[in-house]
Amino acid sequence: MIHDFLTPNFTNLSYVAASVLFILGLKMLSSATTARRGNMLSALGMLIAVVAALYNNGDGLAWKWIAVGVILGSVIGYAAARLVRMTAMPEMVALFNGFGGLASLLVGWAEYHKQSAPGFDLAIPTTLAILVGGIAFTGSIVAFGKLSGQLPGKPILFPRQHLK
Repeated sequence: MIHDFLTPNFTNLSYVAASVLFILGLKMLSSATTARRGNMLSALGMLIAVVAALYNNGDGLAWKWIAVGVILGSVIGYAAARLVRMTAMPEMVALFNGFGGLASLLVGWAEYHKQSAPGFDLAIPTTLAILVGGIAFTGSIVAFGKLSGQLPGKPILFPRQHLK
């Protein structure tokens, strides 16, 4: 009985707290003196969001895969923070943003295939997740290529791109 009362309140408050930490963390990333603290606040926000999601939906989740994802992501993030030169940070941010878009695309795609006949209430957000994730991924990969000098910095134009 108490679990039924606490779960929605705990989950919602946790998500609000995580959102506030994300926003504060992003704000702190705008200055070199506060960037490390901002990164830590954002990481704490993500930890709170993951714990809240596990607490709310823990029965049907494969905990071992979530643990593998958290550990693997932490190791990659720590290594990137320690090994990537400051001058290469824009490229790393573009790649990480692209991976976030790819994750959104893949989650949407998996959700689409999980449903036998998705209703309108599920089809719209799933389609948007796939489209926005795909655009974010491709745009970030192009940004990475331009920042790293692997793609030309000038605009890429195609014949008959602009109709007259």
